[in-house]
Amino acid sequence: MSASRQKAIAKLMWNDGGYGLGICSVAAGMIWSMDRPGPGRPDLPSVVAVCGPDKKYTKRELEKLAVFAAKRTAAYDKMFGQRRGANLIIFDKTEWGRWMRKRLTWNSGPMYSPTLDEAVAVMDRN
Repeated sequence: MSASRQKAIAKLMWNDGGYGLGICSVAAGMIWSMDRPGPGRPDLPSVVAVCGPDKKYTKRELEKLAVFAAKRTAAYDKMFGQRRGANLIIFDKTEWGRWMRKRLTWNSGPMYSPTLDEAVAVMDRN
């Protein structure tokens, strides 16, 4: 594995716990929004999560996701003092080639884009 690929992978926060709270999880969303860092609960490294495994992403895709995550996390940090409890942005490259993109508390509307560029653009507007 190339050093630049490893560097991009290390910059990302990886998600292996599903796509979020979903429509029926209003109470879970409220609990998550009140979550704070503390003993045994470190703050999050980012407000953007990418669904693994990392092998399904090209180096270019990883780099693009890392740039987007750094940009959105920096903007979030200007407004808030911690990341835990944030309405995370989640990306996944599906096996049929589409890009899942959503916020943790998504509750309606389409969640898929045909390209990574479009997925990033949609989430950059929201």
